[in-house]
Amino acid sequence: MSRYSSYGSGDSTMRDEFDAGFFGFNNRYRPDQLKQGVLADSQNGRMNLNGEWQVRKGIDAVSSVLINPSSGITLSFTLNDSSPPTIDNDAQPRIWASCAFSNPNDTTGQYLIVALNDRASATNLRTGNSLTLSYPSGYELGGLSFLLQAFQQVVLFKEGSTALVWDGEFDSISADSLDIGKNYTIDVVGDTDWNTVAGTSAITYSVGDVIKVEAIGSGTGKAFSAFTRVPSGPYTQPVQIGDSGNNTIITNNVATVTATSHGLSIGSDIVVSKDGNGISIGDKFKVATVPDANSFTFFIQIGDQSAQNISYTKPVSVGTGFTHMPAPAFGVYHQNRLAVPFAYENTTTENTFLDIATKDEVILSQLLDINTYDDIRTAAFRLNAGSADFIVGLHSFSEQNLLIFLRNSIFVIQTIGDLSNADSSLITNEVGCVARDSIVQVGSTMLFLSDNGVYGASFQDLYNLRGNEVPLSESINATIERINRNLWDRSSAVYFDNKYYIAVPINSVGANGEEVLASRNNVVLIYNFINSQWESIDSVNNSQFDFERLIVAGDGDARGVYVVNSFGGVHKLDERLDGIDRLAADPAAAGNITTHSIPATCTTRQYTTGSTDRKKWNTFEIQVESSPERASNFNLIAETENIDYNLDLGSLESRLGGEQLEAGEDVSIRGRIGNSRAYGIQLTINNTSGRPRIKSIKTTGAQAFNSTNKAI
Repeated sequence: MSRYSSYGSGDSTMRDEFDAGFFGFNNRYRPDQLKQGVLADSQNGRMNLNGEWQVRKGIDAVSSVLINPSSGITLSFTLNDSSPPTIDNDAQPRIWASCAFSNPNDTTGQYLIVALNDRASATNLRTGNSLTLSYPSGYELGGLSFLLQAFQQVVLFKEGSTALVWDGEFDSISADSLDIGKNYTIDVVGDTDWNTVAGTSAITYSVGDVIKVEAIGSGTGKAFSAFTRVPSGPYTQPVQIGDSGNNTIITNNVATVTATSHGLSIGSDIVVSKDGNGISIGDKFKVATVPDANSFTFFIQIGDQSAQNISYTKPVSVGTGFTHMPAPAFGVYHQNRLAVPFAYENTTTENTFLDIATKDEVILSQLLDINTYDDIRTAAFRLNAGSADFIVGLHSFSEQNLLIFLRNSIFVIQTIGDLSNADSSLITNEVGCVARDSIVQVGSTMLFLSDNGVYGASFQDLYNLRGNEVPLSESINATIERINRNLWDRSSAVYFDNKYYIAVPINSVGANGEEVLASRNNVVLIYNFINSQWESIDSVNNSQFDFERLIVAGDGDARGVYVVNSFGGVHKLDERLDGIDRLAADPAAAGNITTHSIPATCTTRQYTTGSTDRKKWNTFEIQVESSPERASNFNLIAETENIDYNLDLGSLESRLGGEQLEAGEDVSIRGRIGNSRAYGIQLTINNTSGRPRIKSIKTTGAQAFNSTNKAI
């Protein structure tokens, strides 16, 4: 092809402009301001280390929809088969919370737990098997809640209500191994007297009934562990331990103490409150063994001692007294403690709480105890007192730093040793967090959604956290501005494989140009830390699907980013190589699973050949390759600016003589643009089949008028 156009005495050189690879997209700047390799838009695409843009892998349903107004099922069952079962939950057609769970007794046991209105469900991410975890009899959740694994247990928080806790045991256990005070779901009735176990009379129990154990059973009956309410109401403060008289004998460095109904267990802390020979007041020990309910032992390195009168106690409060868990909305595991907001107080009545009208106070549990809290009420745990601020989220950054994200500020509490020595300091009052589940740690940087978009705060050293000057999402501000601020507190984020994923509710544009408010998290924004650029805006071709919660879970090849939608379907992102989304989003669909093509598009920056003159755009060339799994096809559109119009440049298939690009094959397609005159041009690829890899894009243009005569 000639390198010059015969235009007269002032010939124009044809100039090429191209992108030899792609590493991100930017919609804040004008398309003609973007650098080489930066796209103006990327929908459902990935840009990996080789610089190619490729349609993302498909989403795969791990479990079917859990919410369905139909008949219920019983345990156990297998999900993800040709006719997947459902859980009847027509009292409330949505889930309320979800979290990952690692079975402490099985290194391959990775689960996702979802909380429904009247029960929870645990799905094994490797096998697809699922179990129901029952709530206390008659309990209904009825509102957005929070699930957390801590201390090898799972805690279900609901603001202003008694929290529930499940011990993490999946196996059915015999009646003689049940724990008093816990809830269980009957698995095998057997010949066990369940009325004795439950402290009832004349009730005929069946498989699936939930009981609270009042006495240890016997016989052949078995039961599954269920969620149990944590103790509430008045807290029994530590009392003197040790019978009156000579209660302690020391032999071979072992102290044996006689103490009726001591209530201790192995590992419990005890403190000497009345001294003896070789033992002083304030000495601390750990219980080594518990021979029975009326005696315990601990180790001590002193000579043998005959029986002597010594008193002990559990550690006492360093504040105004211990209290039960104060009905928090959520919590976080920190330094072997549970940190929670302190907005409610226990009353003298169980399961009843008083709103104390403080939204900026934190309380921490005792070590390895989710339900004993020291009411210290020091300045360290009351943040921004008197200001119009409230706690949004907590994050355990290191052994000593507990980050407190408030709506308009960020604090850090340093919990060094005894809680009475804790100290708090303000990090920033220029920015706050709007969504608890958007808080993610990436190395020494904290990322979270703020009023200004996705914001970062970095630790300069172990104790020095400073907010970044510019939001991480500055380059996609056009998208951030479309977030529905009425719902952005439900945004959810994770970090996995060098990428930050955040699900947000993005408003759309209606047929008449009006703004249509998003009603759920309908897209996922992805930031690639390797490329240091935003990579894609992910969505699906199903208006019923939502990204309720993003969770990193699984082990081995099952590990990845999972999404739980509001119907309870569990899905793995970036999973299907065929480029098909397989979604559990429609309870009315046959088998509950529907398949959809991926709505992938990419739009180049605006090519201008480096000048502000009008050009005539002559040709284009695209290097493209099909993925090994499936043939590819896409439509190509050229968009010019000033003069503004769109040009349909056909499809990949049309350029290849009516055949799609075969799997694993690559090709260079070329075509004419038709000397369209405009200042700049953009090319948009709309994918229709497969997962094509776009390696490079080139276009050719020349100055449109180069005559020495005056233009008219």
